[in-house]
Amino acid sequence: MPELRIDPIAGRKVLIAEDRAGRPNDFESAGASSCPFCAGHEQRTPRSLLEISDGQGGWQVRVIPNLYPAVSLDCDKISNDSSFQASGSQPAYGTHEVIVESPRHIQDITELSTEELAQVLLVYRDRLQHWSEEKSIQHATVFKNVGRVAGASLEHIHSQLVALPFVPEVIANEIRGAKQFYERKGTCIFCRLLQEELEQGERLVGEEGPFVAFCAYAGRQPFETWVLPKQHASHFKQLTDDEAHSLASLLQQVVCRLQTQLKPLSYNLILHTAPFGDQTPDSYHWHLEIIPRTAQLAGFEWGAGVHINSLLPERAAKLLREAIA
Repeated sequence: MPELRIDPIAGRKVLIAEDRAGRPNDFESAGASSCPFCAGHEQRTPRSLLEISDGQGGWQVRVIPNLYPAVSLDCDKISNDSSFQASGSQPAYGTHEVIVESPRHIQDITELSTEELAQVLLVYRDRLQHWSEEKSIQHATVFKNVGRVAGASLEHIHSQLVALPFVPEVIANEIRGAKQFYERKGTCIFCRLLQEELEQGERLVGEEGPFVAFCAYAGRQPFETWVLPKQHASHFKQLTDDEAHSLASLLQQVVCRLQTQLKPLSYNLILHTAPFGDQTPDSYHWHLEIIPRTAQLAGFEWGAGVHINSLLPERAAKLLREAIA
């Protein structure tokens, strides 16, 4: 049973999930013949929570429970009672899903059509909407691990969703900073950042319809790229069908450009969206972070919590703009 622990010094939350040590790793396997995510192997996975039809009797996207979850709905809901605070431990309540993005044995979003990727993004939206209606869940993180270095255990293209009864520290810190900026300046800090990136252009990577991609000003890894909507929106579940197509196109452009600079490319794609019950929608702005894994965390990063980036973001953006996608 997964367990949620609280560090007694810093208050950092940690999920202890020993079952995840049993996850498969097929990067050296025969590929599609043994892959549980390929069409025809559905019996090797838990029953689908959602399937998007391909219109020909098969499926285009599947959502299934993670076979090796970090959290579980079978656990008791999170508690703030004194015994939990004293022990720093309780069952890890939540849900952990896998979004299988194609029945084909492919590895990256550049191998999907733009329409196929747009459908995946709409599944993200709909699963977030689904979990927003569960009163015990406060936030859900959607993410992709692409490549062994980025933590992927199966090469078949997929994403994951982890929904929790609390707001993760990374999101909580962003919300806190955004709220403080809004109270001082009366505007969203992400909107201000976006305006400056468009005006200066030094870190700009690309635009597609209502979305912009740029290298992060203080990126933790070389080529770290953020994708934001130009118009203010706090929740990804506000994404429209038309916007999904533009977002899919821009994401594919960015990843194609990254592939010209980093071979092989391993990366994490992480969706940052407001908590479901967020009462400050004017100050927070959803965004996607694409973090190529070019360097391992070492002693200073672990000890000080400060990342070292070996490539100036402005130089990274210029290389990506000049790359032939």
